[in-house]
Amino acid sequence: MKTLKCIAVTVLLAACIAVAPAIAQDKPTLIVGAIYVGSVNDFGYNRSMKDGLEEMKKNIPGLKLIEAENVPETAESERVMENMVQQGAKLIFPTSFGHMDFALNVAKRHPDVFFYHPGGYKVAPNFGNFFGNTQTAWYPIGIAAGKMTKSNKVGFIVGQPIGYALGNVNAFEMGARSVNPKVQTIVVVVNSWSDKSKEAAAANALLDQGCDILTMHVDSPATIIQTAEARGAMSIGFQSIESRKLAPKGWITGLGFTWGKFMTQTAQSVINGTFKPGFVRQGIAEGMMAVAPFGPSVPADTQKLVNDSVASLDKGFNPFTGPIMDNKGVVRIAKGESWGGDKMGDFDWFVEGVIGQAK
Repeated sequence: MKTLKCIAVTVLLAACIAVAPAIAQDKPTLIVGAIYVGSVNDFGYNRSMKDGLEEMKKNIPGLKLIEAENVPETAESERVMENMVQQGAKLIFPTSFGHMDFALNVAKRHPDVFFYHPGGYKVAPNFGNFFGNTQTAWYPIGIAAGKMTKSNKVGFIVGQPIGYALGNVNAFEMGARSVNPKVQTIVVVVNSWSDKSKEAAAANALLDQGCDILTMHVDSPATIIQTAEARGAMSIGFQSIESRKLAPKGWITGLGFTWGKFMTQTAQSVINGTFKPGFVRQGIAEGMMAVAPFGPSVPADTQKLVNDSVASLDKGFNPFTGPIMDNKGVVRIAKGESWGGDKMGDFDWFVEGVIGQAK
């Protein structure tokens, strides 16, 4: 019996020794949390975040991703993030603007957990901020619209009239007028980042006014693109380049966020112990934004114009260089003056050629 017991103990110890490395191997390289204000299947902002995080996960073997969709911009988001910390998350992406202050509360309680928040303005020792330089990137997209429109009327639906969104409209119109001086951009503000009924009503109203292209700055472009497609109009997407799948006939191109490279670098910095909070703003050249593939109806010469414009941005071209006049005839950016950086949030006016009220 003693011999059998010894054999059993020996086998048990051997089993424990064999299992130990496997357990160690199962430990995640890093646990990352992410909360979304909407569905990741929105073909828009939340989808772009999801795609970036999946690229990060693919790039870093052993990384574990904890996610929560439809998290409101309330104290509920703080509870969800706190739960992620308790599950071992050492890096969290609170992906909506309204999550910012709640994420900061969690960051203060857990100085060993790191956060990167998109689109906000606050920075702390373990809390950084990032976003894409959208305004200048809209200039080449406007070129595509200016070349493709037949009615010379393009509709632009804006969620909220914040400076950065108005800057997107301005760059778009300036790009369009650079190749077609007759084009007008008609703006409708729906006062919500995510209201499908308002977006559908605005899209139909713009089409009824003769717009043959629709574009937007709202969380999800799906409703607007599908409305345009159903009525035989063309569309230009924003937020996620995947929105092209919604318009097999009328798709022109779009502008999408490509967060994967930055998210990968951020996660790697946490793993390496080199995390540095910052106020990061990057564009197409740095890989944080991309022009979507062109639709089948876009001629090669138009594609070249757009691509050449993107290349000029990479080389330092700034479309917001004066003199630039607003749509009431007042010079807003003087000759020799250029807007960039924090100034891009200061737009409370529209450039010449835009039809709509900025305030």
